[in-house]
This record gives sequence, C-alpha cells and structure tokens, in this order.
Amino acid sequence: MQSASSPGLRRRIIWSIAALIVIAVLALGVFNAVRLPGCGSCHDRNGFRVATVAAAHASVDCQWCHVPAGTLGRLAFSLRQPLHMFVPISGGAERDAAAVPDSRCLACHKDVRTAVVVSNGIRISHESCAVGASCSDCHSATAHGKATSWVRSYEMDRCLACHTSEAQTACDLCHEGRRTTSRIKSGTFAVTHGPQWRTTHGMGNAATCGVCHQDGDCVECHGPGLPHDASFFETHAEYSARSDAECESCHAKSFCYACHGTPMPHAARFTRGHARTAAAQPALCTRCHADSDCTTCHVMHVHPGGAIGVVPTGGGGR
Repeated sequence: MQSASSPGLRRRIIWSIAALIVIAVLALGVFNAVRLPGCGSCHDRNGFRVATVAAAHASVDCQWCHVPAGTLGRLAFSLRQPLHMFVPISGGAERDAAAVPDSRCLACHKDVRTAVVVSNGIRISHESCAVGASCSDCHSATAHGKATSWVRSYEMDRCLACHTSEAQTACDLCHEGRRTTSRIKSGTFAVTHGPQWRTTHGMGNAATCGVCHQDGDCVECHGPGLPHDASFFETHAEYSARSDAECESCHAKSFCYACHGTPMPHAARFTRGHARTAAAQPALCTRCHADSDCTTCHVMHVHPGGAIGVVPTGGGGR
C-alpha cells in the first residue's frame, strides 16, 4: 500500500481534484445553458440593477442581447461564464458580449435600416447617416443607462461633419418640434448649448458654429475673426493687431506664448530691442517672419555703429 506522502499518490489526488473542478464547471455550464438563471445575481454592482430597470430596454431579457443565438453559441457562452470565474482567460469574448453585436440589435430593430426614425425630437436615416458605425457607437447606454461603463451617444458635431449646407437652410431636415425638452441631453452639444452656454460654448468644435450661426453672432462679443476658418492660423496676426480685436475674451496670454515663445502681440517698445532677441533666438522670429521682413528695413539702412540708437555721421546710410 502506498503511503500518503508517495509522489504517485499525490499526483493522483491532484489530478482527481482538477477533474472534479472541470466536471463541476461543465455541469454548471450545462445548467446555465438549459436555464440561464438571472444575470442580476452577479451584475448588481454600483446600482446596475436600478439603472437597468429605469432604462428603455428594461423589459428585454439579458440573453436576447448578450447570449449568442443557436444551441452551440448558447452552450459555448454558458460554459465560458463559470470557467471565467476561476480562470479569467476569456476577456476578449466578454467584451464582445458586452458591446452587443449589431446583428442582435437588428433582430428586433429591422426597420431602422430603411425607415426614417424619429426619437426625442431627432429624425435620422440610418441607411445614409450610420454607414460604417456600430449600433453601440450611438446607443451604448440604451439598456443600462448611467451604469454603462462607456456611455456613447449621438452628437450634433458628428452630424455636422456632413450636414453643412442642408442644416443652414432646413433645420427640420433632422429636428422635429425644436422643443427644449427634445434637445440632445449628452455629448459635446449638450454642454455647448446647455444652460451655461455663455461660458461653455467655446468648448465645442468652432468650425461647426457657422452652420447655424451668422458671423455677426460671434463678432458682437468676440470681435472680428470669429468663427475661425481653416486659414485663420495664417491670418490671425492681422486680426490680433486690430483695435477691436477681443482675443483675450477666449485666450489667455499664455496661449500665444506657447507657440510664439515671446509675449504677443509685440508691445510698442518691442522694435527698439528686437535685434537682441533676433540675435539670441533667431528661431523665434522665423516662426512668423520671412527673411524679407528683416531685409525690407535693414538691407537698405546700414549704420556704421549698429542699427539701434546710433546716429551715423559722415556718409549716413546707403
């Protein structure tokens, strides 16, 4: 008879325990495949159940969205869940289940492919407006509300990537009713056009403002040059020098310094000492100035004692 300390006996014991665990996992998986007990028994952290009950899909069974269709798919899903509790090796599959494939959404929402859908005051044709997008790109919080780990929703800025000329003349192309209660409640547009819009509207994409707003709407508060167009980076110096410029209504002075490396715009006395700056850090000057900006003044005015503060005698400048 082998003793309890025998290597062979220990191996058999270890393998027997491992086999029992595997059998238990398989049995639990088959049980899950047959009955699929409530997911809420595990998924109830941080008010998950409460948020789910309050969401639009509260009456939809979890398995309709998160469990693959068909006997094999259901069995594989059910076996993977208990295994993942012991050996977390199926993270990728878990993420796939959480994201919910489009095919499961379209199993119930077939009409969105061809019909114009109206919801919360927004009219959309998915056939033309959602090309290349997944359902969860805009509707990730549909089933679990604020408990969703990564909330993604439709945003006005995304629509304006295509809707430029149409929106300028026909708001009703996409909007129905135009009521305050029908406005987008999430995303950038909800912030820039919310109750605090006077202080938050600059947080959005300024390139889209002109779709709905006239230039004069911005100029009234911000001065000339708003909204900035694509070429404004090259022309902003012209606007900043104007007496009615209001650059600092949006930008701190440090915003200019970050690019120019020197306080901007140049003070009135800057010209008297600019040669020292040009000699010490010429790269600062060439960020904005072409060589012709220097030669226009200096090539035709050569002073024997230097260009700054010296009155030449004799022949004078050439």
